[in-house]
Parts: sequence; structure tokens; C-alpha cells
Amino acid sequence: GLMWLQHGGNLRHTSEQNDGVSRYGWLMHDGENFGVQEIRDEGLLLRTEFVKQPGGEHGGDWSWRVTVKMEGTGPPPLLSLFFYVATDGQGTLRPVLENGTRLAAVAGTAEELGDFTLTFLPPTGEDGEGHKYASYNFLAAGVPGLHRLTDLVRHSLRESSVFSPP
Repeated sequence: GLMWLQHGGNLRHTSEQNDGVSRYGWLMHDGENFGVQEIRDEGLLLRTEFVKQPGGEHGGDWSWRVTVKMEGTGPPPLLSLFFYVATDGQGTLRPVLENGTRLAAVAGTAEELGDFTLTFLPPTGEDGEGHKYASYNFLAAGVPGLHRLTDLVRHSLRESSVFSPP
């Protein structure tokens, strides 16, 4: 899943009618193999896209892309994207770090999927080259139910996690 935070704003995990998000919804999807959604939140345009490549013993491989653009003029605000991987108590998850800091993947095992790996590529600019300013942190924790994930992340944020680009 995905949570986002424009610094100075609220940590977002879902889009609800009364939470101040101006527009959200699926632009297109087939309910099974692909989808594109947009969320507009206080000058932020957040677009998520997924596609499934069928095959294998467990339904196929999924790819997910998140694109963020700022609407309007002025310097872009500091934005945090929180990607999370969770199980419902069955199976295991293990972070895979690159250079000891960047979460490059999560390896796991689940009864329904067997062994699996979720890979996180570094962020890139619009041209697909190089990466945007970024810092990486990760949290591995147990939580008593997936409905408590937002609270867990909100209470885990600390000043040492704040990034100031050059």
C-alpha cells in the first residue's frame, strides 16, 4: 500500500469524501489486470498505475508505478511517500537493504504465494534518468490489525526522519 505526507499537512492513507482531498478515483481499470488512478490533494497530483502479467503458479507478476507532480507555481513542498508491505499474521517479511540504508526489496513467504519478492526501484525524474532528491528510512514492526497501520506510521515519525534537499 501507499501513504503520503506533504510536510505541514496530514498523513494520508485513504481518500474519503470529508478528508479534504479534492478529487480521487480510478481513471481506468479492468478490475483484474491493470488500473490507473489519480488523487489530487492540496496542489499534489498523485497517480498510481498497476499492470499484471499473468503466469506462474500464483497468478502472475505485478508492476506498480507511482508518479507525483505538483500543480501550480512555486517551490515544491517536501513530500514523503510511505510504501508498506503487510501480512495478516500468516507468512514472513524481511527487508532487503541496498548500501545499508535504501529499502531495495521486501522478501517474503506466504501460504497463498509461496516465496516472493517486492522490489522498489529508486525514484527518477520525468526523463526517467537519475533520481530525485531522496532519503530512505524503513520501519519493521508488528501491528494488531491492518486498520492500525496509519496510527503506527504517524506515531513512528520523528525529527531525525526529516530530509532537507540541497
